[in-house]
Amino acid sequence: MNLHMKKISLVFTGLIGALSSNLVYAHPGHETSVSFLSGLMHPFSGFDHFLVIVLVGFWSAFMLKKIWLGPCVFILGMCLGVFSGLSNLPLNIFEFGIATSVIAMGLLLLVQRQYSNNAILSLIGCFGVFHGFAHAALFSNGSLGASLVARDMAGLILATGILHLSGALLVKLLRDKTAIFARVTGFASVIYGWVLISQLSFALLGGAST
Repeated sequence: MNLHMKKISLVFTGLIGALSSNLVYAHPGHETSVSFLSGLMHPFSGFDHFLVIVLVGFWSAFMLKKIWLGPCVFILGMCLGVFSGLSNLPLNIFEFGIATSVIAMGLLLLVQRQYSNNAILSLIGCFGVFHGFAHAALFSNGSLGASLVARDMAGLILATGILHLSGALLVKLLRDKTAIFARVTGFASVIYGWVLISQLSFALLGGAST
């Protein structure tokens, strides 16, 4: 087995391990504190959130000449989602959006076709909005100061940027094996997204029946 195939095997093994761990459950958000550290840790608090952010960076480096476009659009959408999500709308609606974003990113990597960049970037921006909504519950307390919110958001943006960069660096690491890795990861992401939607649907139906 050559070096590149070993790298792919290690990354894919890590992906499967994460999917089989407790992280498989839908993105829980965090409601305990507002701080730079809380914002920094938020993208790691749910594998669905973590996966989409990494895949946006990966897809941008793989399919776009301007690899920074996808991450920037996602972060912009996420910030918009955070602040527009303060309307106290039901969070489970946006959990479905997050799960759908996992499936959509998986399909983009699986199919590997050149679609309209504007259309795909708009879609990525919507993914960012959904992920921002998952963070919005933190700021429902009107007594929070602007400085505290700014620190939390700074941590969130920094962590998101780091994960985007990690995804982009995977393309450089894998080189000529990138297309194979993209298809394998895309397929796994589609399956994982459907698992999330199934979980959310059962939870929603269970809540409606009680």
